[in-house]
Amino acid sequence: MLLQRLNEFANSRKLLDNLAFKPKAVRWIIALDDFGNVVGQGPVETAGEKKRGKEFTCPQTTRPKVAGGVAEFLADGITAVFGLDANPEQPMSDKKRKERDENNRRKYDDFWAQIDKAHKKILSSALKSLLAFKPEAGRIPAFLRWGLGSDAKPTDKSSWWITKANGEEVRLGPDNFTFSVGGQLFIQDAASIQSFWRDEFAKENEAQEDNAPRGLCLVTGEEEQPIALTHNPKVQGVPNTQSFGAAIVSFDKDAFASYGFEQSLNASTSNQAATAYCTALNAMLSSQVHSIRMGQASCCFWTRNETDATKNWGALLNQADPKAVADFLKSPWAGQERERLRQEQFYAVSLGGNAGRIVVRHWMQVTLENATENFHRWFRDLDLEPVRLPTGKEKMAPLALFRLACSTVRDAKDLQAEVTTQLFRAAMEGTAPSLNLLHPTLNRLRVDIARDGNMALLKHSRFAVTKLILNRNRRDTIVEIAKQQSTDAGDDAYQCGRLLAVLAETQAKAHDYQLEGAGVVERYFGTAMVSPASVFPILIKLNRHHLNSIRKSDRYKGHDRFLDETIQNVLIKINQFPRTLDLHAQGRFAIGFYQQKAADRVAREAAKEKRKTSSCEPENRS
Repeated sequence: MLLQRLNEFANSRKLLDNLAFKPKAVRWIIALDDFGNVVGQGPVETAGEKKRGKEFTCPQTTRPKVAGGVAEFLADGITAVFGLDANPEQPMSDKKRKERDENNRRKYDDFWAQIDKAHKKILSSALKSLLAFKPEAGRIPAFLRWGLGSDAKPTDKSSWWITKANGEEVRLGPDNFTFSVGGQLFIQDAASIQSFWRDEFAKENEAQEDNAPRGLCLVTGEEEQPIALTHNPKVQGVPNTQSFGAAIVSFDKDAFASYGFEQSLNASTSNQAATAYCTALNAMLSSQVHSIRMGQASCCFWTRNETDATKNWGALLNQADPKAVADFLKSPWAGQERERLRQEQFYAVSLGGNAGRIVVRHWMQVTLENATENFHRWFRDLDLEPVRLPTGKEKMAPLALFRLACSTVRDAKDLQAEVTTQLFRAAMEGTAPSLNLLHPTLNRLRVDIARDGNMALLKHSRFAVTKLILNRNRRDTIVEIAKQQSTDAGDDAYQCGRLLAVLAETQAKAHDYQLEGAGVVERYFGTAMVSPASVFPILIKLNRHHLNSIRKSDRYKGHDRFLDETIQNVLIKINQFPRTLDLHAQGRFAIGFYQQKAADRVAREAAKEKRKTSSCEPENRS
């Protein structure tokens, strides 16, 4: 089912129309004059992300490169262009070294043979200049050297260094080179060379189909189709896979084979269908409109037909801009015809990696109407009055899916793909994340509050995801947690959380908000959340001293009565202090504590605004 939908995506979006070329990062352009001489002191560096270079639309071959000796046309690495080993000092046996040297030479020969073939066919003067530059295999050009850097430390290892056109020397990485003659860039500007490569690419495909066995394609259902032995191109961009990509379908061990079939004949897929679904995945994984990456997982989503209905969903999941979320919550169907959404199909898949293979962690198919309703409910269930208003300075919005997932762990490196997959399903499919996710979330809350006190409350995402999990795993006898606090909720755990927040506020005010050392929150939050009955009788007794201090204070005169009344109103809602709280109740305790703090913020801002308004009113002189 998944491969069928990906095949449909590739064909409906016309992704197969220009397969001879694909985006590739090229860091170095070797500029040549008409006689094949290098212009400047070395190659020109292109501006690109993470020093990989700028992305260009480059020719790509369909020939398998696993066995070695195959180079890309006009844009490849140091081995293909110069016949040089990427790491000539790498320890290996004499046999391995000999095999590697032979492979390097074949790759070099293949790179320049393709250029020579193109020149003979189209008689390009630029290609003639390029062939005049052709270096001797294994000979190091003047702008390259192997060794240590000028500021090398004793622990540094040798590597390739390249001198740029301006004379600056930098370390060479796994970078690609290409060429220009007279300022013309082959891979981008030369129409005749691009036409030549399209013909070569078509011949490669025809050769593969002629040599391929025929059979039933399990993706399209068509018979007598040329079956792909391996599924190409490799899918790139999935976490925990090789840099050159990985496969969803592969059979490279005897244990995976059956009935004497070899390689991907065990799951017969036509060459065209295999190319289509791999191309579709690559296109989506490189698009922020159709995919998001969350730690150890990548998630793709799309509709059967092109539509603008989901074009902002990736941005909402990745950044969750408060204004955009608010607009979506107000009108999720804006500009959309409900009947059309009922008939349109929405698909989503979560992918993880395992070296050379891709793991499909979850696949879903629903109507676009259901997906929109689920997405709306996702943000509604996360909606929670914050203790601090967003400042806009955060690197990642509190409701971004990845940040929500990270609230369950100490470090993002510890995040498991299963957690992000559960939250992605909750957003798109409307499922309930496992209640077990509360355990690490609340554990981190205990640790952070004991260490940081009220500063831990600034991590709004932790409480938002707690609210989501609690509401979607809600029992029939428990009231749903709303955005603002509920002072009337008949829930002992929730009201105990509120009570601790009020007691903490009383203590802070008694010390004029200059309390030194740990307060009641830092000392007792963890115990109170698990066993309220063992803590609150003591805290209420100690609170009388705090109220007396406030009563004697000139600055907070009368505040003791308000705080005492608030405490009594909370105590009225508690039937009795529970001896212990289960995981669900602990989560409600945490939300009660957080919402009381948020309500205090709202009340302070309202009082401040009221004082400001009163001071601006003109005097009544009548």
